[in-house]
Amino acid sequence: MADVQWLSIDILPIDEQFLQLLEHKQLKKDMSVYKEVIQYVLHQLQTDKDVKTARVMKIIGQDIPEITALGNALLQNSKDSAPVAQELYRQAMLAGDDQGSFSYASMLYRGYGGTPTDEEEATKLFSRLSKKGHPYAQMNLASIIMRSHPQRVSDAIQLYELAGKSGVSDAYMELGRMYRLGYGVHQDHQKAKHYFQQGTENGMSNPRCHFMLGVYCSSPENESDLRKAFQHFQVAAAKGLPEAQYNVGLRYLKGQGVDANPYNAAEFFTMASLQDFQIAQVNLANMYLHGNGIKKDMNKASYWFGKAAALGGTIGNEAKSQLVQLQAKESNTCAVM
Repeated sequence: MADVQWLSIDILPIDEQFLQLLEHKQLKKDMSVYKEVIQYVLHQLQTDKDVKTARVMKIIGQDIPEITALGNALLQNSKDSAPVAQELYRQAMLAGDDQGSFSYASMLYRGYGGTPTDEEEATKLFSRLSKKGHPYAQMNLASIIMRSHPQRVSDAIQLYELAGKSGVSDAYMELGRMYRLGYGVHQDHQKAKHYFQQGTENGMSNPRCHFMLGVYCSSPENESDLRKAFQHFQVAAAKGLPEAQYNVGLRYLKGQGVDANPYNAAEFFTMASLQDFQIAQVNLANMYLHGNGIKKDMNKASYWFGKAAALGGTIGNEAKSQLVQLQAKESNTCAVM
């Protein structure tokens, strides 16, 4: 068990955070109730005694989901609270809460915050929840199968499809990725596109699925496909995907699938650059360097070349070279003046 001797009631959210949790209905009881639960669980863990589910239930007013909600609140507040949160999830599981069981299994599998791992037990829990129709457990179990038992790929596919039908769009992303790369299956781009498409339908709008459809539509020979590519990239960009933001910027810059607009290109390159998307930083630096669509600004050009250079790699080395040249040019200009 992780060290809990130094933990105290301070792992609870402070009053301001607590009020926000109440406002967003993440918690719904008085702070005194949660303090009593934490004090009891902490005491039992620190004295190496069993936590009694009946006692926890009595304190929490028989509100089983609230045990899980308290565990969530603790983890949001501090990673140090992981041992207590894990025990709360275990208590919720013992009381019959599937979400608590899922959270407990997830912590068991990953060992979050220094808590002990037990992959075998976690897998059993994910399997049990999957049979009950828990979509995120189905996702996790499918992922475990693909890593540990690739010969059972058909089971993984079935689990991903069940999760997808329950509204977990990432399941369709995983299926599309498998068929695109030939991971555990024969490579099949038609099936890949089919699954990526499913991840954008029926109320789902998975940004990575949109991005991959944009990639598939990026054929320079077909203007109609280029327009579709731009639309997919645009949806993914609006959801914050930096590679999509870069691609929208690139298409505005080159006029592919949309009318050329350097100003808009710079806007989207900036969005991606702020998320450390390296090639967007280089493009943005060059736009500032040449005043393409935006006002020429040597300081900003240097800044973005520097940011890209700091990320290293081939692109980083090229950015560093451009930065050195820019600084040398500025130095010579100052010397002449």
